[in-house]
Amino acid sequence: MMNDESNGKLMLYLLAITAVTFIIGLILYLTGFNLFFNYLFIDNDITFAIFSVITTKIFVLIFLLIIVTSWYIYDKRFAKNLAIGILSSYYFCSILKDIFQDPRPPTNYKANEEGYGFPSGHSQNGVVGWGYLAYEAYRKENKILFWIFTILLYLIAGSRLIIGVHDLQDVWGGLTIGFIWLILFIFLEPKVSEKLSSFSILIKAILSILIPIILFLLAILIFPTTTESYGLICGGLMGLSLGYIIETEKIKYEPTDLSTTQRIINLVIGLIITLVLYFGLSVVFPKLDPIMDHIMDLLQYFILSFILVTLVPWIFSKIQRK
Repeated sequence: MMNDESNGKLMLYLLAITAVTFIIGLILYLTGFNLFFNYLFIDNDITFAIFSVITTKIFVLIFLLIIVTSWYIYDKRFAKNLAIGILSSYYFCSILKDIFQDPRPPTNYKANEEGYGFPSGHSQNGVVGWGYLAYEAYRKENKILFWIFTILLYLIAGSRLIIGVHDLQDVWGGLTIGFIWLILFIFLEPKVSEKLSSFSILIKAILSILIPIILFLLAILIFPTTTESYGLICGGLMGLSLGYIIETEKIKYEPTDLSTTQRIINLVIGLIITLVLYFGLSVVFPKLDPIMDHIMDLLQYFILSFILVTLVPWIFSKIQRK
């Protein structure tokens, strides 16, 4: 396990990486390389196909599976932090996209990605997601996973340039903002969690519902024509937060107490339920019109995240007692 000195050293590494990323991106941007990498590979079908897989559009599903896997067989507090870190970054990134309304580069014709360009969501949210996984690997002194996650976040960011859906400015901004968000989250999360732990379960439950709803309404009212996924983000935050409070108070599922066999059984059951709910709820909550779509997404991802962090651990606890 990592001590305070090692944790401080890692924070310095993160600050250094942020500074280097920003400086290199700034130099490339000022010297006219904003679209250089876009045109370098755009006509190579093999490269495009490979990096299209790396920068897959099923970003939400990938991290959902990582989060539930961590929750069910590793450490539910870590999984909760990973989810909140990604969702909060996703919200801030969406707000920035709606503020700047930066068009995507002309090379987007091949992938035909929707939405605005700056900042790159895959870059920013990828840094927070894969970066937090790398942080955990570093804490547990697993250097192999640390480097895999670190390389992966840069590889995903670079892939956005290679397939032409973002220019250098978008990716550079996404990486820089992502690292800053990751550092702030790592620093502030223990302090916020400690403060929240002093509240009653009723106050925590009210806040877990009220804050996501306020964030949702603010985004929809300020940006009524938005195409960003505020319903997904806020619904996920609400279901996750409320579910975590109820689970830790009433169910008290603890994956660290399980045997290897129990973990395998729980993982298989958990992943099956996750996939069934993920695809099944998308049918139950169909796309209707722009405003209703946001509300449907809010309900869909509230139900999904709430069930995954309460009902599924409750099922596991019943299985283990038999």
